[in-house]
Amino acid sequence: MAFAFRWLTRIVVGLFLLVLLAAVTVYYLASRSLPDYNASYRLSNITGAVEIVRDNADVPHIFAQSDRDAFFALGFAHAQDRIWQMVMLRRAVQGKLSEQFGKRTLKTDELMRRLDLYNLAVKSVAVQDQRTKEALTAYADGVNAWLSEINKGALGRGAPEFFLFTNEIAPWQPADSIAIVKLMALQMSGQLQDEVLRAQVSLVLPDENRLRDILPDAPDSTTIAALPKYADLFPGVRRYATAGPLPRDPLSPVKPRGFAGASNAWAAAPSRSAAGGTLLANDPHLDFSAPAIWYLARLELDQGGIIGGTIPGIPAILTGRSDYLGWGLTAAYVDDQDLFIEKLNPDNPEEYLTPEGYKPFITRDSIIRIKDSGPLTLKLRWSDNGPILPGSQYDLASITPPGHVVALSWTALSPADTTMSALIGMMRSESIDQAISEA
Repeated sequence: MAFAFRWLTRIVVGLFLLVLLAAVTVYYLASRSLPDYNASYRLSNITGAVEIVRDNADVPHIFAQSDRDAFFALGFAHAQDRIWQMVMLRRAVQGKLSEQFGKRTLKTDELMRRLDLYNLAVKSVAVQDQRTKEALTAYADGVNAWLSEINKGALGRGAPEFFLFTNEIAPWQPADSIAIVKLMALQMSGQLQDEVLRAQVSLVLPDENRLRDILPDAPDSTTIAALPKYADLFPGVRRYATAGPLPRDPLSPVKPRGFAGASNAWAAAPSRSAAGGTLLANDPHLDFSAPAIWYLARLELDQGGIIGGTIPGIPAILTGRSDYLGWGLTAAYVDDQDLFIEKLNPDNPEEYLTPEGYKPFITRDSIIRIKDSGPLTLKLRWSDNGPILPGSQYDLASITPPGHVVALSWTALSPADTTMSALIGMMRSESIDQAISEA
């Protein structure tokens, strides 16, 4: 009995030591991924000394000898603290989440590939103004400088999460930042769901006045083009109950109807402020997450200091203040998404009807690689109005007539998107009139 007890004690102690050793090893490896804010680095692609001062909340205050170096340092700081978040945002807009998470994100990847936001971002780089191109390039250089430090100094894998998932990180490109802006536009847009709902209600309500009661025209019926009821346009569409909303995956950038695009802002004049200054409060109504989507930072540029909320991956203060003005980010509820019902050629489903006759779709194959599964090849199609979306997305099947498909027209699908230039221009404006002009 005593012999068995001694061996049982040895086994328990041995297991405890193994667990302790494993815990110490995990802690050591994970801690190597955490940045040392007191370290100094000798880096290329900067023109002078740069100092990143962290306050007691670890908010970076960036002091540089040129604006380019300041944007470089912002990219460096973003990568130090949020590289996992940045990579996940990039994967989401590229439609590559399934490479990490398997089939659970396949539907999201299919949508992102069909919208083609990343390739549109690549094309949009060329149309940015010169100072924005310089900021994007400097920012990307800063992100890549930190990635080089990770590899050179064996600093873990850049973030503890990369011990659980692949640690392959492609170099950051200027287009990546524009793509994340487009991803944020998708997260803040709910007009497509409203288009579908209005068509669905039109199909089941015979009285057009009842439709206006339930879904009023905005802002009023005198300011928009008069359109016939959807049911009158397509009387052959089946009228049946929809499948209902699909369960929302936290990794999906698409929010349920009613939860996209909410935000608010308040301003108080100096006469109503105890300190005698203008007050601006802004709540963009973005999701809670860990880490948070926002990242506070201060940039000392040639024109003066700018401080406020950034989003990792984007080289701009999106909501904040400068020595000249303050600004916020709210949803405008602009109806900038429209659905077009494209009639297919009965003799050739690869063509659709235009005012000039039938025309072939623009097509391209796209391969989605899926963790623990075989790849999926999508056939992407575009009409003159935009990308063709399948009936499985946004419940489009419930409003699509036989022999037709649905195309999405949306301002964010432009290859000449200058939103990034507007963001950079607004944060650098020295008057309200200039900020409005830049935006």
